[in-house]
Amino acid sequence: MASLSPSTALGSLPRTGLSAALRNVVSGETETLGGAPQPFRREYTGVYPVDRQLAILVGLFAALVGDAGAGWDATAFLVWGLAQFGAAWALLMLEGLRHGNRGRPVGGLGALAVLGFLLQNVTFTCAVPLYLALHLLTSPTARLRPGDGDGARRALFVYLWDLAVLTSTVTLTYIAPALLMCAPGLFGHTADQHYKWLAIWQAFPLWTVIAQWAAHRAGYFLLGSLVPRDKEGRDTAPGIAFSVAVSGIYEFALTLCVGSHLPIVALALLPAPLRPVLGSRFVSLKPMIDDVTFARTFVPYPVTTPPTLTPAGAAPGELAAVVTNLLRWDLYFGSLPLLLWAMYLHQTTVKNPSFGGMLRKAGFWFLVGGPIAATAALIWERDEVVKEGDVALKPKTS
Repeated sequence: MASLSPSTALGSLPRTGLSAALRNVVSGETETLGGAPQPFRREYTGVYPVDRQLAILVGLFAALVGDAGAGWDATAFLVWGLAQFGAAWALLMLEGLRHGNRGRPVGGLGALAVLGFLLQNVTFTCAVPLYLALHLLTSPTARLRPGDGDGARRALFVYLWDLAVLTSTVTLTYIAPALLMCAPGLFGHTADQHYKWLAIWQAFPLWTVIAQWAAHRAGYFLLGSLVPRDKEGRDTAPGIAFSVAVSGIYEFALTLCVGSHLPIVALALLPAPLRPVLGSRFVSLKPMIDDVTFARTFVPYPVTTPPTLTPAGAAPGELAAVVTNLLRWDLYFGSLPLLLWAMYLHQTTVKNPSFGGMLRKAGFWFLVGGPIAATAALIWERDEVVKEGDVALKPKTS
């Protein structure tokens, strides 16, 4: 959801004025960035190339979070986008941790750290298709036969400790910093603290990888290996145990998506005649009710006619409009390959694939949770193939 060079992000920044505005404030040529908190912070690590890049990324999000003229439509899309992006990151982390991907370009914490760097520095749109192309070309998980339980157990399994801690590490390293960076007023942050939290969130892939590594090893060192168990906590076969353990990751992703998607889309789709009625009844929510329409929240400007701003002095709302439009295109173009990838893996791996059934499942979850929810639902059903041919343990009798 960010870009290494503002001039490279979807090719749109040079024509919007945002590239020049960011360049000017990062270089010190101008002291302010629209409605963002002042003074603008330019130093974080003491290493100039790193600080310059961080300042650009921080400025990009500060232009949205801190723009006093940003409407509730921009805020609603930010919340929706962060939830979709966080769920996608959890799914990509899960994919990289699978046994079949170890030692390959798409597997292991090292590869995930590289992927995270690319996500934050060359856009979601560019990084995701690259990763998925490598996955389809190199990963055994992309070449499983339909209903091949034995092959699925060899390729799809993840260490139980990794499954046990993944939702916690994503919550700690992605969701918590996102909340802290997006609500400086709620937490009483000064301008300096606000920019520090923006910078901390930018590095969330690194924090997730470190936390995942540390939590896995700490759990193993303190408690040893986890025993495969079913939903009732009884010893069970590996395939069933994996299915139970991995379900928590998918439930986490779906909750994140649906919990943000449904209320925002419901508000965005309110009929126009109903808005003034609700606005008069809930006066404190009237600005939100008026601003959050489907067109204003989710529909991007045409690539050829994006919103623009004056680099030397953006008016209130101009920065937020440009950044929100950029993030819309980035998230949409990055989510589509993920959904198509999930559809392909689903149809080539499940025992009795049904194209119509797959489309119905994807369509339902897309409607209630957005594109990443549909992706999660399809990959979850793909993972259920690990139970094919797995011999369940007989209950012990006295």
